[in-house]
Amino acid sequence: KLLDYGLAVIILGLLILLAARLDRVETRKTQGSAIINDGDSITLGTERIRMRGIDAPEYTQTCRKNGADYACGTLARQSLVRLIGGRPVTCSGWQRDRYGRLLGDCKAGATDLNRAQVEAGWAVAYGDFEGVEATARAAKVGIWAGT
Repeated sequence: KLLDYGLAVIILGLLILLAARLDRVETRKTQGSAIINDGDSITLGTERIRMRGIDAPEYTQTCRKNGADYACGTLARQSLVRLIGGRPVTCSGWQRDRYGRLLGDCKAGATDLNRAQVEAGWAVAYGDFEGVEATARAAKVGIWAGT
Protein backbone atom coordinates (compact mmCIF):
# COMPACT_ATOMS: atom_id res chain seq x y z
CA LYS A 1 0.00 0.00 0.00
CA LEU A 2 2.82 2.41 0.77
CA LEU A 3 4.17 1.93 -2.76
CA ASP A 4 0.71 2.71 -4.22
CA TYR A 5 0.45 5.92 -2.17
CA GLY A 6 3.95 6.97 -3.22
CA LEU A 7 3.15 6.31 -6.87
CA ALA A 8 -0.11 8.30 -6.58
CA VAL A 9 1.78 11.27 -5.06
CA ILE A 10 4.36 11.17 -7.87
CA ILE A 11 1.66 11.04 -10.56
CA LEU A 12 -0.24 13.90 -8.90
CA GLY A 13 2.98 15.94 -8.74
CA LEU A 14 3.66 15.35 -12.43
CA LEU A 15 0.11 16.42 -13.32
CA ILE A 16 0.58 19.65 -11.34
CA LEU A 17 3.85 20.35 -13.16
CA LEU A 18 2.19 19.65 -16.51
CA ALA A 19 -0.69 22.01 -15.71
CA ALA A 20 1.78 24.75 -14.71
CA ARG A 21 3.71 24.27 -17.95
CA LEU A 22 0.55 24.41 -20.08
CA ASP A 23 -0.41 27.69 -18.41
CA ARG A 24 2.85 29.22 -19.64
CA VAL A 25 2.18 28.43 -23.30
CA GLU A 26 -1.43 29.57 -23.23
CA THR A 27 -2.01 32.44 -25.61
CA ARG A 28 -3.19 35.52 -23.78
CA LYS A 29 -5.31 38.07 -25.59
CA THR A 30 -5.93 41.51 -24.17
CA GLN A 31 -7.67 44.52 -25.62
CA GLY A 32 -8.71 48.02 -24.75
CA SER A 33 -7.60 51.61 -24.80
CA ALA A 34 -3.82 51.79 -25.07
CA ILE A 35 -1.38 53.85 -23.07
CA ILE A 36 1.63 54.22 -25.35
CA ASN A 37 4.86 54.03 -23.38
CA ASP A 38 7.30 54.26 -26.28
CA GLY A 39 7.65 53.07 -29.87
CA ASP A 40 7.39 49.37 -29.04
CA SER A 41 5.60 49.06 -25.71
CA ILE A 42 2.08 49.81 -24.55
CA THR A 43 -0.15 49.18 -21.57
CA LEU A 44 -3.67 47.77 -21.93
CA GLY A 45 -5.45 47.90 -18.58
CA THR A 46 -3.00 46.30 -16.16
CA GLU A 47 -1.14 44.32 -18.85
CA ARG A 48 2.19 45.74 -19.98
CA ILE A 49 3.01 44.66 -23.52
CA ARG A 50 6.26 44.68 -25.45
CA MET A 51 5.55 44.41 -29.17
CA ARG A 52 7.05 41.15 -30.43
CA GLY A 53 9.54 41.07 -33.28
CA ILE A 54 10.50 44.77 -33.22
CA ASP A 55 12.79 47.12 -31.33
CA ALA A 56 12.13 50.87 -31.37
CA PRO A 57 14.35 53.60 -29.92
CA GLU A 58 13.85 54.18 -26.20
CA TYR A 59 11.64 57.16 -25.39
CA THR A 60 14.62 59.35 -24.33
CA GLN A 61 16.97 58.10 -27.06
CA THR A 62 18.44 60.52 -29.58
CA CYS A 63 19.60 59.86 -33.13
CA ARG A 64 21.64 61.95 -35.53
CA LYS A 65 20.56 63.42 -38.86
CA ASN A 66 22.43 65.96 -40.98
CA GLY A 67 24.95 66.47 -38.17
CA ALA A 68 22.35 67.31 -35.51
CA ASP A 69 20.78 65.24 -32.73
CA TYR A 70 17.03 64.73 -32.71
CA ALA A 71 14.62 62.94 -30.38
CA CYS A 72 14.05 59.76 -32.38
CA GLY A 73 12.62 57.97 -29.32
CA THR A 74 9.91 60.60 -28.99
CA LEU A 75 9.19 60.42 -32.72
CA ALA A 76 8.92 56.61 -32.58
CA ARG A 77 6.34 56.95 -29.79
CA GLN A 78 4.45 59.61 -31.77
CA SER A 79 4.38 57.29 -34.78
CA LEU A 80 2.72 54.57 -32.69
CA VAL A 81 0.22 57.11 -31.31
CA ARG A 82 -0.71 58.07 -34.90
CA LEU A 83 -1.01 54.45 -36.00
CA ILE A 84 -3.37 53.67 -33.12
CA GLY A 85 -5.34 56.84 -33.71
CA GLY A 86 -7.42 56.48 -30.54
CA ARG A 87 -8.80 53.11 -31.67
CA PRO A 88 -9.02 50.11 -29.32
CA VAL A 89 -5.94 47.89 -29.46
CA THR A 90 -5.86 44.09 -29.32
CA CYS A 91 -2.66 42.20 -28.45
CA SER A 92 -2.05 38.49 -28.20
CA GLY A 93 1.01 36.53 -27.13
CA TRP A 94 2.23 33.67 -25.00
CA GLN A 95 5.75 34.65 -23.91
CA ARG A 96 7.02 37.23 -21.45
CA ASP A 97 10.25 39.22 -21.51
CA ARG A 98 12.68 39.49 -18.59
CA TYR A 99 10.65 42.41 -17.21
CA GLY A 100 7.43 40.37 -17.13
CA ARG A 101 5.85 42.15 -20.10
CA LEU A 102 3.74 40.11 -22.51
CA LEU A 103 5.45 39.80 -25.90
CA GLY A 104 2.52 40.60 -28.13
CA ASP A 105 1.34 40.94 -31.68
CA CYS A 106 -0.80 44.07 -31.61
CA LYS A 107 -3.49 45.48 -33.88
CA ALA A 108 -5.62 48.59 -34.01
CA GLY A 109 -8.50 47.70 -36.29
CA ALA A 110 -6.92 45.93 -39.28
CA THR A 111 -3.54 47.66 -38.76
CA ASP A 112 -0.73 45.33 -37.66
CA LEU A 113 1.06 47.76 -35.34
CA ASN A 114 4.28 45.74 -35.07
CA ARG A 115 4.70 45.63 -38.85
CA ALA A 116 3.57 49.24 -39.34
CA GLN A 117 6.22 50.59 -36.95
CA VAL A 118 8.94 48.82 -38.96
CA GLU A 119 7.34 49.98 -42.24
CA ALA A 120 7.36 53.59 -41.03
CA GLY A 121 11.03 53.24 -40.15
CA TRP A 122 10.53 53.78 -36.40
CA ALA A 123 11.49 50.25 -35.33
CA VAL A 124 14.13 47.68 -36.21
CA ALA A 125 13.03 44.17 -37.16
CA TYR A 126 13.97 41.82 -34.36
CA GLY A 127 13.22 38.31 -35.54
CA ASP A 128 10.38 39.32 -37.87
CA PHE A 129 9.73 41.81 -40.67
CA GLU A 130 13.27 41.83 -42.13
CA GLY A 131 11.96 42.45 -45.65
CA VAL A 132 9.82 45.32 -44.42
CA GLU A 133 12.85 46.81 -42.64
CA ALA A 134 14.95 46.54 -45.82
CA THR A 135 12.31 48.54 -47.70
CA ALA A 136 12.22 51.24 -44.98
CA ARG A 137 16.03 51.44 -44.97
CA ALA A 138 16.15 51.82 -48.75
CA ALA A 139 13.53 54.59 -48.57
CA LYS A 140 15.48 56.27 -45.73
CA VAL A 141 12.36 56.77 -43.62
CA GLY A 142 12.19 57.17 -39.84
CA ILE A 143 15.43 56.29 -38.09
CA TRP A 144 16.95 55.27 -41.42
CA ALA A 145 17.04 58.93 -42.54
CA GLY A 146 20.03 59.44 -40.24
CA THR A 147 22.27 57.51 -37.89
